[in-house]
Amino acid sequence: MQVAIALYDGVTALDAIGPYEVLARLPGAEITFVAAETGSKRCDTGALALVADATLAEHPRPEIIVVPGGPGSRRDAGEEIVEWIRSAHASSRWTTSVCTGSLLLGAAGALDGLRATSH
Repeated sequence: MQVAIALYDGVTALDAIGPYEVLARLPGAEITFVAAETGSKRCDTGALALVADATLAEHPRPEIIVVPGGPGSRRDAGEEIVEWIRSAHASSRWTTSVCTGSLLLGAAGALDGLRATSH
């Protein structure tokens, strides 16, 4: 089962690592941190970076999408990640988010016609 966790500058580390810790224990789970470009993405505190090992384009059809939140979801995520969510959501089994990651799901149209909330 292919799981893609989207990263961007300004992501909240816990929002990415929490789901990773749970999903990594699923039998057969193949988890990849993805971003518009590979490399380090500085977390919201500035003290930690997470590494995207693959680009969004390299994972166009994950079975599970995880979009973490953070201040960067409002200012730094970029249109490329929104387009990827829109495209990947069309074929994913589960499209999920944590906290303000839901704003990116909304921007991608993944929540159209659905009731949604964020805590």
